[in-house]
Amino acid sequence: MEIKPEISGILLESIEQARETFFITDSEGSIIYVNPAFEELTGYSRPEVLGKNARILKSGEHPPEFYREMWNLIKTGRNWKGRIINRRKDGTTYTDEQQICPVKDTAGKITHFLALRHDIARETQLEAQLNQSQKMESLGLLAGQISHDFNNLLTIIIGSMELIEEELKPGSVGAKLTSEILRSSKESAHLIKQLMVFARKHEACPVLTTLNEPLAELKILLDSLLGKGVAVAYSLAENLARVKIEPENLKQAVMNLAANARDAMGGSGGIMIKTYNAGPEGIPHSLPRGPYAVFEISDTGPGIPKEVLPRMFEPFFTTKPKGKGTGLGLSTVYGIVTQNGGQIFAANHAKGGAVFTIYFPAVKESERAGK
Repeated sequence: MEIKPEISGILLESIEQARETFFITDSEGSIIYVNPAFEELTGYSRPEVLGKNARILKSGEHPPEFYREMWNLIKTGRNWKGRIINRRKDGTTYTDEQQICPVKDTAGKITHFLALRHDIARETQLEAQLNQSQKMESLGLLAGQISHDFNNLLTIIIGSMELIEEELKPGSVGAKLTSEILRSSKESAHLIKQLMVFARKHEACPVLTTLNEPLAELKILLDSLLGKGVAVAYSLAENLARVKIEPENLKQAVMNLAANARDAMGGSGGIMIKTYNAGPEGIPHSLPRGPYAVFEISDTGPGIPKEVLPRMFEPFFTTKPKGKGTGLGLSTVYGIVTQNGGQIFAANHAKGGAVFTIYFPAVKESERAGK
């Protein structure tokens, strides 16, 4: 069927304006056309890719067999459809659902390939969130049961040793041993308390406040905690939306994140603490639409290794040397944030350094008035 010139013009204009990514190659895979959405997604301008083979997008995340099977399939004249990880011009990767369709001439010979990319960023993010949520829920149930049982045992041990200590002569061997047992037991009880926070096994007492208020109270304490080698800068938004949280728990979460950043930087570097309003646009796709008050802490360290990111908030997972960390710091932060109705995201800055972003739902005017 012959397509009229005006129809061809409309089709081309539609592709040019489409948010989906289109590109066309010749039969050997050299790019002969890309639409503006391709340029926006990949960072490559049209002149940079015309005449180049589509392999410039290869990320290295797939084995050679993946590309060989794809190529063998489309060379037979059949469509290929699947998820593929590609690389942008700046080196970052993205995952999308792509369909490659062979284009044939009137003799049935393949002359070109049309590639259509469908953005699945939202789907993959929601899948990752669901998997993480299910994993953390299972770990939380286990942590809650363990912490409950051990808390009961430690309560008995601490209470009994305090009574025994009163009966012993100060300075005696028995008194020294008892003191050491009490110290170790109380340290263990503190770890159990962190586990209970992660497992959300304590009563919440939230109040209406802004994120700026507890942060202002933390400034002197943070300077003391981080040491002279770490410079802390603040960018706290005015007119920040109010949220309903436990301020003391937020302080604990911030201190844990700041200490983690200090350790990652080796005790020397910079930390930026920000607050701002966000939403309903410009927030992660996995969050319900609406306004949020946002807390963000970033550092100038080496960033978070790719293989570590999915496990950041698991209890007892740590990259620190043996004896240098319990692996409960970030899991405690996770527990605090979720108990206060928020969500936390860990990522890396493009120029280096880790960034943790926490979104708390803003309290609506009707809720403030108690309606």
